[in-house]
Amino acid sequence: GARRVGRINCSRTPPPMRHRGSFIPAWRSSCDGPLTKGGNLLDRPRPVTPQAAALMNPRGAAAAQAAAPPTPVGDIDLGDIVDKKQCFCLNEDPAHPHTNLFMGDERLFLQSDSDEQLLVHIQFNEVVKLSAISFVGPEDESAPLTIKVFANRLNLGFSDVEDLKAEQVLDLTPADMLADSQTNLYAVKFTRVTSLTLFIEENNGDDVSKLSGLKFFGQTVAGTNMSEFKKVG
Repeated sequence: GARRVGRINCSRTPPPMRHRGSFIPAWRSSCDGPLTKGGNLLDRPRPVTPQAAALMNPRGAAAAQAAAPPTPVGDIDLGDIVDKKQCFCLNEDPAHPHTNLFMGDERLFLQSDSDEQLLVHIQFNEVVKLSAISFVGPEDESAPLTIKVFANRLNLGFSDVEDLKAEQVLDLTPADMLADSQTNLYAVKFTRVTSLTLFIEENNGDDVSKLSGLKFFGQTVAGTNMSEFKKVG
């Protein structure tokens, strides 16, 4: 019959092996491909990605995040897909409305009114697949800390978002507030999005919250134009 090529059994963790005098961790060889005759690893070293190298660093996840690309290949800034006329915000200060988020000027900002919470509704002209959000905010205690992200939920109020389970909860850091940063989303939960509701639940300790920029990254879903659907309906 045909000659079988031995492969590592993925259901079992192989014992540590030594190769040319160097210790090879078991996890490096698990499910790593075919073996040469006799069960020894191939002599040719396998390339290590920047992400894998970062994970081997003692700082681990933080280094891996720094090494990871901000968005997958093919994703774009979806600013032109945002239907700004259909966007709104609850508990905004009339002197600092949500429209400032789309001005591209950090001196203009959205600010909450009676307390630190904000509820920002974003409407898209087309169905989109989202991968990341870019927040721009101040380097002080008014910067958002906890944001709950809801997809395709219309007419949510503060009492609704307190009880509903969000698609994702973002715990932001000062690095997330930088203009060139992007906060990754669980892409599988945002594959067919027509609207987003962002509940800014907490900030870093100030009486009001401030946000000066908001961008969305991802891809449009081919053949879907929400304005055409509205006209037909």
